[in-house]
Amino acid sequence: MSVALEASRVTTPHDRRTTTIGAIMIGLGLFIAVVFGLVVPSWAHSQLTFDPINTAVHAPWHLGALTVETRWTDTLLGLVAVALGVEVVLRHPRRAMSRFGATSILFLLALLLWASRTSGPATVNFVDLTAVLVGSSSLAMVLIYGSLSGVLCERAGVVNIAIEGQFIAGAFLGSMIESVTNNFWLATLAGALAGAFFGWILAFLALRYMSDQIIVGVVIVTLLAALSSYLNLQVLTPYPQFNLGNLAPNLAIPLLYKIPVLGPVLFNQTGFFYFAIVLIAVISFGLFRTRWGLRVRAVGEHPKAAESVGINVVATRYRNVIMGGAVAGIGGVSFMATQGQFQPGYTSGFGYIALAALIFGRWTPSGAVVASVLFGISSYLAGNLQGYSVPIPTEILGMFPYLITIAVVAGLIGRVRPPAADGVPYQRS
Repeated sequence: MSVALEASRVTTPHDRRTTTIGAIMIGLGLFIAVVFGLVVPSWAHSQLTFDPINTAVHAPWHLGALTVETRWTDTLLGLVAVALGVEVVLRHPRRAMSRFGATSILFLLALLLWASRTSGPATVNFVDLTAVLVGSSSLAMVLIYGSLSGVLCERAGVVNIAIEGQFIAGAFLGSMIESVTNNFWLATLAGALAGAFFGWILAFLALRYMSDQIIVGVVIVTLLAALSSYLNLQVLTPYPQFNLGNLAPNLAIPLLYKIPVLGPVLFNQTGFFYFAIVLIAVISFGLFRTRWGLRVRAVGEHPKAAESVGINVVATRYRNVIMGGAVAGIGGVSFMATQGQFQPGYTSGFGYIALAALIFGRWTPSGAVVASVLFGISSYLAGNLQGYSVPIPTEILGMFPYLITIAVVAGLIGRVRPPAADGVPYQRS
């Protein structure tokens, strides 16, 4: 009995990491409560509005502005962050990373309220909550495509670092096709084919010649970044008719788009947004409820055992990496459709953030989606804080999403286990 008791008291590295991140969350919550809350004068107020911009045709039912006391609102947000941190320290939950992401969003929201308060540093004296969520949803959508691409590849045992490059290929070719044909369906098909092609290159080099998958992925990203910049100068700049720029139209769902806040975010979006939701359901069902998914997971966990029961490991990996590339290519087109036209470098490392979301979500579609939403909101808020005259250098604000990415990939907020054969070259016996 005493041996078992002593064994239960042993602190594992995972427990220590979880305790550390919980302590960081508590410290961040106290900072929010004190600096953004209790120190603020009691007469200071912040205003929340709920009317999205550029929705004159499909506007939701109107909600009046909500005025709140900055001190007590931010103090409450800080206490919520402290409570989340205490729970992580005491319970060591499996979803500690999700709580860490939620705390980061609370920090950014509290900072927005603090900056836009009465006599605050911001020139804008309100926070449009609906506009924040709508803007975040477009970034989250792109990250969802990237993370689902990673799920398809890594569940089969191939690391797809090339997601960023497939985004670029899809965005570039999709912009050209859409500009010429004025048809987003053809642009989407072209982007999917471009992503699938570079997925095939990754699979060919990694599976046929057993090249290092990380190096191949980085080379593909570097190649496409340089090639797109060159083609932009040589083709799109002298021939602007190939990069006219069009925003994908929103497809409002009758009545549902009228719901305040949630209506514009979920029911008045582009076809790319709805297709991403369909992909989430299809990939989740396929991976965990079908024979195909069982084979894919077997190949990613124990390829030799899978081969012993007649599963073609190499063919399965080829198919999944090509499908993953196609999904990432569509993600590139969806990003182009929210920006209006192709611009070199405007994917801003989203492919790597999508990979971090994949790790954050423990290689599951649902977890990757939750992580993508958290990263999307964080990225949007960090970018828009610059417009609120926050007394923090814009370079530091721009680093925020990538600091979270580094923390996730490095395992600083909890160690997670990838598929056992992920990234391991396989040679037929």
